[in-house]
Amino acid sequence: MPNVPAPAHLVLASRSPRRAQLLREAGYDFTQADPPFDDPPQPAAEPGCSAKDLAGQLAGQKALSLQDHIPPGAVILAADTICVGQDGQLIGQPKDRQHAAEMIRHFTQNAHQVVTGVALLTDHLQAPLILVDQSTVVLETLNDVQLDEYLDTDQWQGKAGGYNLFDRQAAGWPIQVQGDPTTVVGLPMKQLIPALAGLSIRPKAPADVTSKRNKTSP
Repeated sequence: MPNVPAPAHLVLASRSPRRAQLLREAGYDFTQADPPFDDPPQPAAEPGCSAKDLAGQLAGQKALSLQDHIPPGAVILAADTICVGQDGQLIGQPKDRQHAAEMIRHFTQNAHQVVTGVALLTDHLQAPLILVDQSTVVLETLNDVQLDEYLDTDQWQGKAGGYNLFDRQAAGWPIQVQGDPTTVVGLPMKQLIPALAGLSIRPKAPADVTSKRNKTSP
């Protein structure tokens, strides 16, 4: 009887519940691990380095930092998300409540970009496989009561730009997306699913969640 290789094991190099939810909804089995990488809360790019370049670089560094801490044959999935304001400013995670308020006010009545870089790394890859996607988010005016109620929940903590798209849409915020909504949440699933399949990582069930999510996009 021929030897059948065991399916590759997926390791999400992040403790993010939002990224884990996206993978879980798409039908993937995986474990989570903290990459030993000092992730800067506020991204800073070198001259000539775009937000897309930086997101891909940071994701790759996270994946490489975990390489010696996982079993052989595993596939590491790391990601980094950066918001880009209308003025081109790179925006990471808010440091406190006031900072979160400033970020969200900066976004209102303006379109901003959300860039997510993904790195996939396994034994037979000499360097991480990098995927980068970008979506545009439009947030219409919020009144002070809506914003203060949200800030009081502390849900802004640990989130690029200070918000989670799906949570804010469910809460009725006037927010719309042009592009893949999952890119805004932290994993560009439209690109990621075929890339994982190329590394023998497949969901237990057909991954139709991204098509459902994309119905929210104009």
